[in-house]
Amino acid sequence: MHNLLIIGYIWPEPNRTAAGYRMLQLIDLFIDQGYQITFCSAAKIKSTSRIPLESRGVKMIPVQLNSDLFDDLLNQQQPEVVLYDRFLIEEQFGWRVRKVLPNAIQIIDTEDLHFLRTARKNHIENGISLEEGFQSELAVREISSVQRVDMNLIISSFEMELLIDQFQILPKKLFYLPFLIKKEEIESLKSNVVPFEKRSDFCTIGNLKHAPNLDAVRQLHRYVWPEIRSTFPDSQLFIYGSNAPKEILELHSPENGFHIKGHAKRVEEVLSKHRVLLAPLRYGAGLKGKLYDAMKYGIPSVMTSIGAEGMFSSRLVSGVVCDEVQQVASTAYQLYADLDSWNSYQEQGFKILQDEFEESAFAKAFFLQLQITKEEARMNQSFNERMLTYHANAHFKYMSHWINAKK
Repeated sequence: MHNLLIIGYIWPEPNRTAAGYRMLQLIDLFIDQGYQITFCSAAKIKSTSRIPLESRGVKMIPVQLNSDLFDDLLNQQQPEVVLYDRFLIEEQFGWRVRKVLPNAIQIIDTEDLHFLRTARKNHIENGISLEEGFQSELAVREISSVQRVDMNLIISSFEMELLIDQFQILPKKLFYLPFLIKKEEIESLKSNVVPFEKRSDFCTIGNLKHAPNLDAVRQLHRYVWPEIRSTFPDSQLFIYGSNAPKEILELHSPENGFHIKGHAKRVEEVLSKHRVLLAPLRYGAGLKGKLYDAMKYGIPSVMTSIGAEGMFSSRLVSGVVCDEVQQVASTAYQLYADLDSWNSYQEQGFKILQDEFEESAFAKAFFLQLQITKEEARMNQSFNERMLTYHANAHFKYMSHWINAKK
C-alpha cells in the first residue's frame, strides 16, 4: 500500500471553506488509488474536521512547529509522497522532509497563488502596480517553493499560464487540477435542481475571514445593493459566511433588505432557495468556491471578471460577467426577472461542470504524471533547482533551530 503524508496549514473544514472542500477532494483522489493517508497539522484540531477525516480512515496526528519530533514522525510513517497544503507549509517542513526522506515525492497544493491575490489587493487598495507585486518578497518566496518541490497542483488555468509565461516555471512541475466532481453527482444534481419559480431573493456566500469576500460584502453594501433597492425596494439580499467580523455583523439591516446570516450549515439548501448569486469580487486568485457551488445547485451568478477567472474555458458561462457597479446592479435584477435567460445560465452551469470539472479524466492524468515524476525525480534536477534547495535547507533549518532555542 502506498503512503501519503499531508501537512496541513489548518485542519480541513469542508463545510466552511472552499480550501477545506478542495483538500477533501484530494484526499478522496488518493484513497481511490489505494493510498493510506496521514494528515498532520500544527493548528488546533476542530471538531468539524474530525468527522470528514476519520470517516475516510485518515490518521490525524497533531505536530509542533520547529520540533525535532517531526523527524521521528517521518521516520515512523515513511511516506512515499508528501503533500504540502500551500507553500508556507513547504517553507516550514520541507527541509526536514528532504533531510529525513530524500527520495519522497514532494507536492504543493498551491490553493491559489498567494502573491497574485496580495498583488491584486495592493493594486486595488493602495494603487501599487501588479508588476511591482510580482517582484515582492512574497512572490520570491512562493516561486522558490514552487521550484523546490517535484510537483505543484494548480487550481486555475490562468495561474498555470502565469507561472509558465511570466516566471518560466517548467510545465512538468505544474499539474492543472481544478475542483472535481463525479459524473454521477452532476446527473443527480441536475435531476433534483430547484426551478426558477420556487426560488426568491439574492444571496452571496463565502468565508468572511477571507479578505476578497470581506471586500465584496463592503462593495455590495456601499454600492450594489443601494442601486438595486432604489429601483426595486422590495428586494432582499442574504449574506452567508462564517467568521464574520464585527464590522460586517453591524451591516445587518432587515429593513433595507440586507441580511447577515452567518455560517450556512447546508450550502445546498441555501443556494437552492435563492434565485441569483452576487459575487462582486474586486481581487482574489484561484477558483471561487461560491461560483462552483452555484453551478452545482443551479443558481446563476452575476460576477466580476476576477470571479470568473479560470472558471470557464469556453464561451459557456453560468451567469453574467460585469465589472461596473451600476452594471452589476442592473444586470442582477434583469437576470432575476428573466426566466429564459435564467434557465439558459442554469443549463450552461451543468454543462460547464461536465466539460471542465468532471473527475475521471483529471484523476487518470494526475496519477500518470505522479508516476512519471516518481521515476524522474532527482535525476533531472537543474542546477538552479539544486541551488534553491541547498540554500532553502540551510536557511529554514537554522531559522527553526534558532526559534526552538528561544523557547
